[in-house]
Amino acid sequence: MKRFVVIVMLSFIIPIFAYDVSMLNLINPSGLKKGLGELMIQHRFYGDITDDPLANFLGIDTGANVGLSARYHFLQNAEAKLSYSRRKSEKSIGVSYKIQLEDFPVNGQAGIDYFSYEEVSQEKTTRRNFFYYFSAQNQPLFERFVATLNMAYDGYNQRFVLGCGIAVKIVNDISLLAEYYPVLDRNSADFELSHYIGTEDAFAFGFRFDTYGHQFTFLLANTDDIGLRRVSLGTRQNSYLRLGFNIQRKME
Repeated sequence: MKRFVVIVMLSFIIPIFAYDVSMLNLINPSGLKKGLGELMIQHRFYGDITDDPLANFLGIDTGANVGLSARYHFLQNAEAKLSYSRRKSEKSIGVSYKIQLEDFPVNGQAGIDYFSYEEVSQEKTTRRNFFYYFSAQNQPLFERFVATLNMAYDGYNQRFVLGCGIAVKIVNDISLLAEYYPVLDRNSADFELSHYIGTEDAFAFGFRFDTYGHQFTFLLANTDDIGLRRVSLGTRQNSYLRLGFNIQRKME
């Protein structure tokens, strides 16, 4: 019993470092080592947090877009990933490679995903193609500030994608996060794609709580989409804020 009490006390005293500097929707260079994996659950609730917040419990009562993903570091610096999200039944499978140069303060990761999703309102319902991306993230500046930049290309919509974000560590295991996803081609997209691009850019902000094997992220966003490819399409005008969360679990 005494040993148990000592372990519990030490868990609050000793600084806890997360295995990943993960973000809200952005892709971050992996912090996993060979033979390790991760499971992640993502929720984006549909409801407006300001619309009768007591009756709708801050918008939670109106349903949610749910995402599930798993990734595994099968070789040194190489990962495989599977994901699924409820919105349009989108599925993806992909591989990525982490780029880490000695004594260079920025890590990178390049990857490619094959994705498919359903447009039930169209004659040909299934859409599929490749998503190519590069992620860059600096090593913590002053042990507190981390910036993340994503550059990507959506092969189906034939458009370039950009996302940027920042994480600021407040205490050892709590960080504030903010992300912005500018639509680069709102005025130049072809006629078909223009129907799917929102009139405003999407953004999200929140905080992350880290432990050795888990990461818990709580957020507010003006979109209920999940992942860089989807949020980069923007959101509708004067879109309201929604609650969301991510739960990540390291698997050894």
